Amino acid sequence: MIIVEKGESPLILCLPHTGVDVPPAVEKRFSATGRLQADISWRLEQVLDIARELDATIIRSTISRYVIDVDRPADQVEDPDISPRESLCPLSTLDLKRIYQADEEPGPIEIEQRKLLFYQPFHQALEEQIGRLRRQHDEVVLFDCQSMRSRIRGFLEGELPVINIGTAHGQSCSEGLKSTFVGSFAGLSGFSVAVDEALGGSYITEKYGAPADGLQSLTLVIAQRVYLRHESPPFEPDKARIARLKTALIDGFSRAIDWTKSESHLEIPNEVTQPTVGEASLEVAEEVSPQASDTTKWTPYPLVAE
Repeated sequence: MIIVEKGESPLILCLPHTGVDVPPAVEKRFSATGRLQADISWRLEQVLDIARELDATIIRSTISRYVIDVDRPADQVEDPDISPRESLCPLSTLDLKRIYQADEEPGPIEIEQRKLLFYQPFHQALEEQIGRLRRQHDEVVLFDCQSMRSRIRGFLEGELPVINIGTAHGQSCSEGLKSTFVGSFAGLSGFSVAVDEALGGSYITEKYGAPADGLQSLTLVIAQRVYLRHESPPFEPDKARIARLKTALIDGFSRAIDWTKSESHLEIPNEVTQPTVGEASLEVAEEVSPQASDTTKWTPYPLVAE
């Protein structure tokens, strides 16, 4: 299922990796490691329910990235030249552990079926919302929002910074917007920031970013330690940490919206100072109850093992 909640501001929050649904015919072929789904952007939708406060549009898939990764090129299937974790239908976790039991990997026909059922509807929904908002605004900002564990052996060197921003090395958004968003975290204790470093930008960011045409696109990857109690099952959220992260993100996203409406974004501002690592001071907040989505698009699960 693709969930779309429509807003009227020029901000789109895209969540490609929060889904945990796996068709039964696929799940029974998963290994024990695959069933854990450790690489999901766990509970991130609870953080980004701030979209309503920002009048932002939010788009997310309920299908697990282990079934099909909508943040990969459609033609990036199993190939000797790419890592099994980078396939459209990944065969391994980010730390290169097998997702499927032996001889249970999806074949070409099943991959095409997954593309038809889950991949194409997601990108169609995203393109529809981009088109709708571009008809209303001179500038539209798309954030590809993800989260991951702070340490992943064989994938990350050391600990992941709290906030990771990717702009396809400056190709998917303007320097002014990047500086504006990064600057919103300056001085915040506990919010280390990296820009175009280990995570330089996702497929969605690279595909849709067209700053010269008024479509700004950035990848935002958040380290899960900043809002979860533990980065392992059951990936329990921490109310106080979530509240603090929400406050920081509302400020950052609000600045991005304001940037689209200002004349100054035609000029490149001075470079901002990167925030430094520190311990977060956490505040307790009430949990926000989820609301029904404005639009839902269903996709069925008739997948059968080959």
